Amino acid sequence: MTIGFALGLVGAALMFVGDMLLYFTSGRYDMDGTLRPYMEIMRGVSARRVFVGGTLGPVAVLPYVLGFLALPALAVTEVGTIAITVAALLLAFALSCGGAYHAQYVFLSIISKSGHEDLYDQVSDNIMALSRLALLPLYGGMIVLAIAVVAGQTALPPWFAVLTPAVTMLLNFIWMRAPQPARCVLFGGWNNLVFVILFAALLAWALAAGT
Repeated sequence: MTIGFALGLVGAALMFVGDMLLYFTSGRYDMDGTLRPYMEIMRGVSARRVFVGGTLGPVAVLPYVLGFLALPALAVTEVGTIAITVAALLLAFALSCGGAYHAQYVFLSIISKSGHEDLYDQVSDNIMALSRLALLPLYGGMIVLAIAVVAGQTALPPWFAVLTPAVTMLLNFIWMRAPQPARCVLFGGWNNLVFVILFAALLAWALAAGT
């Protein structure tokens, strides 16, 4: 269990670092619901940095998934085992899609640098299709996990639910109003930072419990 949570933490941290390599900026970070602002940021990012950032997405998937697959060991009831297993599989699928569309952000940089922004719609459509594919499993897994914890179906104390992504994700409404460059780090990377928090907390709990 401890090793699994440690791997999950590594996966979440790698994906977050990939986010920052792709589009961290201390300048303007005003999102409009499309990927165009990211494309504009990546126009000025070096090709090497973009390549490493995009590559970290799929590299992070394996430790991320192994971290999720360690979650069912937390269950203390049959119902809890079913619920946590479903949550783990949903989250593993969602973050596998995340690794795939993460890698495709590289193409936003390529078309902006090469003057082929006419290809934006094609690249954006591919990325957003994978994002939409991951959306329901992602939030479904988050909610099922939080409910299982609150309902006492796991070895975790019920209050631990506040550290699960279903709750911590709500902080995004605050981060979108944070000043730059904090907004880029927190709002831009929060989808992975919520899992950094989750796996770090799970790892600390497992080490304290000696499991």
